Amino acid sequence: MANSPRSRREKYEDIPWQKTCCILCSLNCGIEVKVKDRHFVKIRGDKEHPVSEGYLCQKAARLDHYQNHLRRVMHPLKRQADGSFEQIDWDTAVTEIAAKINSIKNEHSATAFAYYGGGGQGNHLPGLHGAALRSAIGTPYYYSSLAQEKTGDFWVNGRLFGRQTCHVTEGIHESDYVILLGTNSFQSHGFPQARKVLRELSKDPNRTLVVVDPRRTKTAELADIHLAIKPGTDAFLMVAMLAQMVQEDLVDHDFLNRHTVGFAKMAEMFKDIDVSEYIARTELDETAVREMTRGFAKAEKASTRHDLGLEMSLHSTLNTYLEKLLFLFTGNFGKEGANNLHTQFAPLIGHSPDLHQKTNTRTSVTNVPEISRLYPPNIFPHEVLNDSPDRLRALIVDSSNPLQTAADSQAYREAFEKLDLMVVIDVAMTETAEYADYILPAQTQYEKPEAAFFTFMFPDNYFYLRKPILEPEGNTLPEPEIYRRLLVAMGVIPDSFPELEALAKEYIDNPEDGRFAMAFQMKLMQDKSFAGLAPIILYATLGKALGKDKQSGAAIWGVSQFYARRYEKQVRRAGYEGEGHMLGEALFRNILNEETAVPISSHTYEEMWQLVKHEEHKIHLVIPEMIQEIYDLSTEEAVMDEAYPLILAAGERRDYNANQIVRDPHWRRNDRDGALRINPEDAEANGIADGEQVLCESSRGGIEVMAAIDPAQRKGFLSLPHGYGIEYPDLESEEMVQVGPRLNEITSSDWCDPIAKTPYHKYIPVRVTSLPVAAD
Repeated sequence: MANSPRSRREKYEDIPWQKTCCILCSLNCGIEVKVKDRHFVKIRGDKEHPVSEGYLCQKAARLDHYQNHLRRVMHPLKRQADGSFEQIDWDTAVTEIAAKINSIKNEHSATAFAYYGGGGQGNHLPGLHGAALRSAIGTPYYYSSLAQEKTGDFWVNGRLFGRQTCHVTEGIHESDYVILLGTNSFQSHGFPQARKVLRELSKDPNRTLVVVDPRRTKTAELADIHLAIKPGTDAFLMVAMLAQMVQEDLVDHDFLNRHTVGFAKMAEMFKDIDVSEYIARTELDETAVREMTRGFAKAEKASTRHDLGLEMSLHSTLNTYLEKLLFLFTGNFGKEGANNLHTQFAPLIGHSPDLHQKTNTRTSVTNVPEISRLYPPNIFPHEVLNDSPDRLRALIVDSSNPLQTAADSQAYREAFEKLDLMVVIDVAMTETAEYADYILPAQTQYEKPEAAFFTFMFPDNYFYLRKPILEPEGNTLPEPEIYRRLLVAMGVIPDSFPELEALAKEYIDNPEDGRFAMAFQMKLMQDKSFAGLAPIILYATLGKALGKDKQSGAAIWGVSQFYARRYEKQVRRAGYEGEGHMLGEALFRNILNEETAVPISSHTYEEMWQLVKHEEHKIHLVIPEMIQEIYDLSTEEAVMDEAYPLILAAGERRDYNANQIVRDPHWRRNDRDGALRINPEDAEANGIADGEQVLCESSRGGIEVMAAIDPAQRKGFLSLPHGYGIEYPDLESEEMVQVGPRLNEITSSDWCDPIAKTPYHKYIPVRVTSLPVAAD
């Protein structure tokens, strides 16, 4: 009886539930946790969370492995001449780093620096405060995983809707007809309560779910129509669908006339395309494709969703453009059950001048333009590995592990070794941190206030500022404090702001008089260089008055004020009251004090059109660069290399992988080795047995992996999961061992989209061979 379920429940009965959220994907589902001896002993979905409503997938139940593991960094570390690390105190670390930053800037320039990361799926406050360090240094060079995956999509949004900060969401919950392209939403989620919604779609005879994916995924198993497309041919499929819509007059002329510009030119192009020829390139059944296209076009409420299967495959940027034309041509935009734009509480990205404009800041060596104020990780090694006087010489990495996650690990290692200064801010000793000159230990996402800016809901939007549920461990600090200390040591800001701090204390009890707000704004006006430092100044003043458990959330005050001014009507509709700055104050106080996510705005569908930023709020359909790529498809030959006849999708989402955030491999209940999934026919043709160790090689290099024969794989198509290859101590020998494959040992930074430089991770030509049997 001692280990019965009842006895285990009684064992933790007196421990209170604490509200927080899962941090393993962009949905950040609300959870409740019981903590005992710093361990998460019970985890359940938070039924009071207004978006997830108690929904949870299996990954969240294993979050204790994120919080507690053997690779946690507890003290500042400095690299020694022999490559080892020595523990140092914070004052020494901050003083030395600040001196080196100032020295490099003085000897070279601000553009000798780059910043990488700034947060993962659940921690975006580091990036908000890290922007202050970038501003103080004066570097525009911001690299992140968003720029590895999404900037092609952001660029397309900018051209279609007027600003790269415009972002599309989908109304799958209310849709009659849903097409999922290059996304296994049962595993990757991407929209609230994904598995529940997909099951409901699958069971409803009056609704249709279409999945376009080479592999028969768990999502595809629920689909009414699964199109097992030939890898790399998604653009041909979507062009065929759009051409069919034009040729069979399946487009919504009234919508296009009222809300778009340029359809006549698009129709002229698509009317001459041979639909049958383009479908043939996909190796799909033509009748099935044509019937699916008609079903989508004629549905009353239809929506599409895409993800990395499109963005990291051939024609990456073009794919994201074509996907949007599908719902625009059919009028499935700006209404319930369709695709819509949404507000962003604190935008993760900015807007950059277009690629051809002289005001776009290009990189010093490769001359690559910024998109959404971001730069693609694919070019980072090239910006370092050269002899140009303008090359990158220093790197700040925050909450990221580019050695494992960015394309071409071999090039990244070489680049890291050539840097004059590399600082890593992280909770763990990552593979990237192993190359740092200094490692600054941060608190985990459950030891400090934290938030994610994935506010992608429409018409009602929500935001969650989480409270810490654990005391900080070791000699760690929250990222805002790390950045504040660096800025003080660099001589950028004073160690304190007495006047603002005094007013902030009064503000806590009496926000109505607005003196803190006025003094803060005056400070920014008096010294314009302080504008980029605003999050840190708020942290150091208002944050101090709020107290330790809320200090890191002080910058949300400024965000709330801006959001309430910009969307006053919609913030009031969400239930907030107040005149002038008190409306933003009401929003901020609710965010600050509530234990779960809160509504921040409520739009009508008619108001969505105000989010389109072109003149007259119309969508500009014609993007010349994309039109040219569509024409180029007609003469494009299939990508095939006889030396590497198989196509690998590198980075499949599975039951237990989550980028690099969970360092302990024991969190995985299955697939601990990250197996290479291979079709039975391919396995037989290559003499490979199930469970055998094999060599998977690309033109860039090879990795040893375990083969798993899987009939769900399309013939000629292989897959490997992301998030593996982590070094972790063996529990018996205590020696460091690598667990699972390191995908980016076989990826190349040159194999990428020509516009956004997004790597083609979902289309890597490889070969697979058996490993020689070791002699006894």
